Amino acid sequence: SEKGSNALLARAWSPGWSSADKALTAFINGPLLEYSVNRRKADSATTSFLSPHLHFGEVSVRKVFHLVRIKQVAWANEGNTAGEESVNLFLKSIGLREYSRYFCFNHPYSHERPLRAHLKFFPWVINEGYFKAWRQGRTGYPLVDAGMRELWATGWLHDRIRVVVSSFFVKVLQLP
Repeated sequence: SEKGSNALLARAWSPGWSSADKALTAFINGPLLEYSVNRRKADSATTSFLSPHLHFGEVSVRKVFHLVRIKQVAWANEGNTAGEESVNLFLKSIGLREYSRYFCFNHPYSHERPLRAHLKFFPWVINEGYFKAWRQGRTGYPLVDAGMRELWATGWLHDRIRVVVSSFFVKVLQLP
């Protein structure tokens, strides 16, 4: 339930610089090597889990970039080329995150009106019931519902599941 989610969130996240550094180190020394192979797998810990730490400034993008590149150089010196694609894909995803932040900052109206004028007249469905069912994970679509329940329970969604639940919101429910 929505009201009970704070207790679950408290178990899921450890905020602060120390936790951010631990998460970054754990990712670099673990899932980063196989990131290119495993990044789309939503059923295991294959991502960095750095999103909240980046969002709240507990770790900088520069630090992430720098430490990931150091690991890439170390792998290259060892003759390990397996991580090359993984590093490139991970840094690309960090770059896309930064582009999104840049775009939203420089186009603050983009949350309120469409970027393309012809979409201004799209027949959105204004339905509080649809919205509430989606938000609470009660749409009847198991993957969407599981994703929303995971979000309530942990405060986090794998990026692939994030795409599923947001696409469902816009394309299936046609909510604005």
